Amino acid sequence: MSDFKAALRVSQISVAWTLVASAAAVVAGVAAGSLVLVAFGVTGLLDAAGSYALIVSFRHALRHDGVDPRRERIALRIIGIGLIVVGALTTIESVRRLMTGSNAERSAVGVAIASASVFMLAALTFRKMQLAERLASRGLRADGWLSATGALLAVITVVGTLLAGRADWADPVAALAVAIGAAGLGVESLRAEPEAA
Repeated sequence: MSDFKAALRVSQISVAWTLVASAAAVVAGVAAGSLVLVAFGVTGLLDAAGSYALIVSFRHALRHDGVDPRRERIALRIIGIGLIVVGALTTIESVRRLMTGSNAERSAVGVAIASASVFMLAALTFRKMQLAERLASRGLRADGWLSATGALLAVITVVGTLLAGRADWADPVAALAVAIGAAGLGVESLRAEPEAA
């Protein structure tokens, strides 16, 4: 029962962090015209939605002493479908910007947000994976991989944002890397769905 409480707590922390950091990344990205910051922020918002679905699942598990596979499937679908959509739309915009030229500016706020996200998401990944193993929760494991990918995407975002303004191709190429990572993770999340009972 204490593992379910810990899983609920880590999911709540994940939602709080990703909502704040992702919304700030989107705002900073829009202000700087940075596609990579916007893509990183929207991907984080999907992470928050998936973590929220897990909060619902773990609250249910605490009341019924077990994980409900149906609730886990809902969390995985939210994460998977959302990431595929974000990946596809970001890819289209990245290609358009590569063809027409990008006018993104460097954003100190964006670099700070993405840098902090590297460390926070890495810590969340470790805890989610640890608890997913103990609880045999595919949803929490997928959410852990999403946090791990988010940490990697944060690194790409930092590099892309630092290079923005110096090279026209940097922002759309970095955004394309985020898009491919997001879409790939979306597909993997859908593959991780537990079988219907």
